[in-house]
Amino acid sequence: MSGEEVDRAVRRVGARRPELRVAAQSVANGLTAGEGVGMIHQAALQQYLWWYMPRDYSEDEWQGQVEAAAALLDELGLPHLAKVARSEATQKVLAAWAHDRTKGAATFRVAYAKSGVEPPDSALLAWGSIMGMDEARALDTVERALGDAVATENLVPGAKGWKDKATAIADAVLSQPLDLPPGQTLAGLVTTERIGNWIDAARHPVHRKWRSAVANRLLHPIEPPPDLSDTVAPMLWLLELAAAPGGAELTQSNYLARATVVTAVERFGWWDWKKPPRSEADVHELSTLRDAANRLRLLRRRGRRLHITTRGAESLASPAQLWQLVATETEDGEDFTRAVTELVGLRLLRGRIEQGELVSEIAPILEAQGWRTSTGPISINDVSRAVWRPLRWWRIFGALDEEEPTWEYGTGRRLTPHMISLAPDGEFMVLAYLRSRAAGPRHRVGDG
Repeated sequence: MSGEEVDRAVRRVGARRPELRVAAQSVANGLTAGEGVGMIHQAALQQYLWWYMPRDYSEDEWQGQVEAAAALLDELGLPHLAKVARSEATQKVLAAWAHDRTKGAATFRVAYAKSGVEPPDSALLAWGSIMGMDEARALDTVERALGDAVATENLVPGAKGWKDKATAIADAVLSQPLDLPPGQTLAGLVTTERIGNWIDAARHPVHRKWRSAVANRLLHPIEPPPDLSDTVAPMLWLLELAAAPGGAELTQSNYLARATVVTAVERFGWWDWKKPPRSEADVHELSTLRDAANRLRLLRRRGRRLHITTRGAESLASPAQLWQLVATETEDGEDFTRAVTELVGLRLLRGRIEQGELVSEIAPILEAQGWRTSTGPISINDVSRAVWRPLRWWRIFGALDEEEPTWEYGTGRRLTPHMISLAPDGEFMVLAYLRSRAAGPRHRVGDG
């Protein structure tokens, strides 16, 4: 149906209800932009009435817009969408906007999520708030498929298992081979587009070279190494500890019991001194693991006991799932640490390097990317300290092969450097981390 047919529908609405003529034209412009009825689907309608319209029009115009939208949709032979316009959900969202913009925005998000047409995140693809053309096309295609499923009652929002069904519908759409480009999928196009944007975002030529060199290896999900249980053994141990009946006992300072700490350092080789550690605070590997497990929502503390969460239990039962979580995490979860971890990983994929050279190579890249301290430009000492974070994190999981420096007895003069390279299993972990950076969703600040 062409734009001319939409114009005729607007005229019919105006003829029947002259007071809605102007509003009907506004709705038609907002929903179709002159491109015809094919632009209209449930998600687009809800976005217009529940988000854009209350932000762009004065409150005294809202009801006219809603009535005009319903009348226009009836004229276009879309009664199921006219029902959405007249729905209680529409009135509830607009009432929230009338209260204030913050409440309106929050109510919109809840109502939109409950409507069934919001494309869900899945293991195949998580959506960003910053999108390229291919991602926007994929999102629109999934929105339409979900809207069709709701209209035919193949998907009933609120019914048992409806979210899993919505995810299955979305994944099927994203995985369907396309005619153009032949053999490609929407998910593949989005991944390729994101990786291309990731390369283009590198401001330093060396950074762009490193990203380009690894790009093809990131087009598909990184499978875990064959001996993945050994790789994630420290986190598995911690989850098993918390999964025991009653959870894991904690001290008054909320540290793991000293006997548990001693068991851990002996099992994983985390202690080089003669006297055993006094507490968890002496073993950074343990505190790092616990912090990461908390960020990943694998553990929770109740009083002086540490318990496993539902997500933690799922990960404990699936080492492959746990490996994916660990491989895409960093020591502290901070943005700067994530950026440094990427650079260290990119450089280690290119081969063995001395630690000081590693710092020297990535420092200018961080500066080019605009990283600064609160007091001014980033210094080589800042970079040196930051480089330890990914090294400490990957060392916990056996991802590194290292040659420790040697020193001259008596003078303290260093005889050989500290050399670092990736262990075979470490390459899998680094590639998984890089893929999460390159092919993951992009978000505006504040969007998550």
